[in-house]
Amino acid sequence: MKTYLVFEPPAGGRGADSADGVLFLREKFFWMALFFTPLWLLWHRLWLAFVGWLCVATLIAGISYWLELDPNATAIVLWLPSLVVAFEGTELRRRKLLRLGYRDAGVAVGKYLEDAERHFFAAWGEPSAFMPEKNSTEAAIARGKAPSSMSNAVVGLFPQPGAGR
Repeated sequence: MKTYLVFEPPAGGRGADSADGVLFLREKFFWMALFFTPLWLLWHRLWLAFVGWLCVATLIAGISYWLELDPNATAIVLWLPSLVVAFEGTELRRRKLLRLGYRDAGVAVGKYLEDAERHFFAAWGEPSAFMPEKNSTEAAIARGKAPSSMSNAVVGLFPQPGAGR
């Protein structure tokens, strides 16, 4: 089974018209990001990650030149930033979508993308499937009142008010 992170568009509700804007990001290791890191980052428009990767790679190359390390050892160490990007590619894309205003709608699981989409959209219209409803205590706190069950609540290991020792 494959896991997908699901994101709703910034200016859309939960209707058929905004279903086209829903994005599914698969959590996986990106081989293309390992071997073609700068191109992969630029293709996905991850500008900040590209600048960070470039700075780290330049710093590693500069330190290895300054320490006069073996070129083979330097080549191996220079793969480390690319390896991090290959493992964390989904997280980089997730953070970018959140910065753009997309809402995290949950997780979908399926053998194929179509299965994950089918499972997600089957429960998409039901708000309780992804967001728990506020119970009476949370609703009362949101209104600024203490619910009746909390009026005599005690924090910690203190005895109930008015009770004997």
